[in-house]
Amino acid sequence: MNVVLDSQPNCVVNLQVELPSDKVATEWLSVAKDFQRQARIPGYRPGKAPQTLINTRFAKEIREEVQTKLLRQSLNEAIAMKKLRVLSVDKVENVEIGVDNTMRYLASVTTAPEFEIPDYSSISVEATLAPVSEEELDRLMESLREPHATFEAISDRGLIFGDFAVVTYEGRMDGQLLSEALPKAPPQLQGRTNAWLLMDEGTLIPGFSKALEGMKIDEERSFTLDVPADFPLADIQGRQIAYGVTLHGINVKTLPPFDDKLASEIEPGMTLPALRDRAREVLASRLAQDFENAKRNGALKHLLSQVTFDLPQRSVQSEVNNILRDIVRENQTRGVSDEELRDHQDELIGVAQQTARDRVKTTFLLLRIAEKEKITPTETDLLRVISQMAQRYEIPIKKLIADIKARDGIEPIREQILVSKALDLVVANVKVSEPKLLTS
Repeated sequence: MNVVLDSQPNCVVNLQVELPSDKVATEWLSVAKDFQRQARIPGYRPGKAPQTLINTRFAKEIREEVQTKLLRQSLNEAIAMKKLRVLSVDKVENVEIGVDNTMRYLASVTTAPEFEIPDYSSISVEATLAPVSEEELDRLMESLREPHATFEAISDRGLIFGDFAVVTYEGRMDGQLLSEALPKAPPQLQGRTNAWLLMDEGTLIPGFSKALEGMKIDEERSFTLDVPADFPLADIQGRQIAYGVTLHGINVKTLPPFDDKLASEIEPGMTLPALRDRAREVLASRLAQDFENAKRNGALKHLLSQVTFDLPQRSVQSEVNNILRDIVRENQTRGVSDEELRDHQDELIGVAQQTARDRVKTTFLLLRIAEKEKITPTETDLLRVISQMAQRYEIPIKKLIADIKARDGIEPIREQILVSKALDLVVANVKVSEPKLLTS
C-alpha cells in the first residue's frame, strides 16, 4: 500500500492512498464468493450459480462492498503506518478501482498537533502563601454579623450618609427618560419605585447620595450629575443625567453586638472565640487555594510560552461555542438582556476565541504529558468525577451514567481526568519563589 501525506494548516492532513491490485483482487474474490453463496437465481440451486454470472449480475454491489471494506481497513492501516494521531476523518473522496485493479482514494483527516514537549520537570514560578491578616479576619467576621442586622425607621431628621433611603426616582438624559434614551442601561440607573438605597458615595453615580443629603420624608428634589469619563457603562460616560427623587422613608441599620449569643446563632454551639478560630481556618484555606492556583497558573503560563503549534480548527470552534454558551447563560442569570449581549457580540466572540485557543492548547499539551508519563484514569477516578457531575446537575447517578454511555461520553471524562492528573504532576515539581519587587 502506498500512502502520500499532504499536511495542511490547522492540523488537517490529506492522505493519497493506493492499494495494490493483488489486495483488491483478493478482496474482490472474497466478496464475490459471499454473493455466490447467498444468491438466489432462478434455474440454479442456492449457492450453485456460476461465478461469472454472479460477477456480471452483481457487479455494482460487489464493487461497492469491496470499496467499503477496503476503505475502512486501509485507512486504519494508513493512519497507523504514518503514526498519525487522528481526531476525526473529515471526508473520503475520489474513490476508484482502476482497470489495473488498483484502488485509489483521497482522505482528509484532522489530527492532534505534533510538537516537542517542553521540559516540565522543574518549573519556577513566583507565588506567595499569604498569612491570614487580622484585617481580613475582621472583615469576614463583620460579614457574618450583617445578616443579623435590624433596621429602624426614623422621621425626626434628614438623610445622612450610612442611612438606607426609601426613594422613588427616575433619570433623564437630554430631556428624555433614561429608560427610553438608553433601554439597555441597568434598571437601577434608569429609575425605580420605593427602592432602598444605601447613602454611600459608591451608590449609583458618584454624587447621587451627596445630592440627597439632608432630605426629609416626602421631600422632592431634582439635580443633575456629570457622569465620570471612566464610568463602567460606556454609553453614558461624560454625559449628564438629571434625576428627580422623592424620599419616602429613612432607615437606620443596627448591628447586634458580637458576643457568644450571636456566635451561637450564626453556628449552633459556637462561642465567639471558637467562631473566630473557624473563620481563621476558612481564610487560611482560601489563601492556600489561591497559592495553589497561582502555582498552577504560573506553571501553565510557562509551559504554553515554551511551545508553538497549530490547533485543529474544529476543536477550537467547539470550545468557542462552549464558552459563548456559558457567557450567555451567566449574563442572562444576572439579568443582562439579549439585546445588550448582541451589542457586545464581537467583543464576546473575540474573548471567547482567545480563551478557547488557550484551553485547547493546554489540553493537547497536558494530554501529551499524560501519555509520556503513562498516566491512566482508574474506575475510581471516573466514578468520582461522575458523582460530582450528578451532584452539580442534581441528577441521579445511575441515570447520569446511562446518559453518558448512551452518547459515548466516557472519553471526554477520561480526557478531563488525564489533563487534571498531568497538571497535578507538573505542579508537584514546581519551584516557588517570592515575587520580585519592582524598583524605580
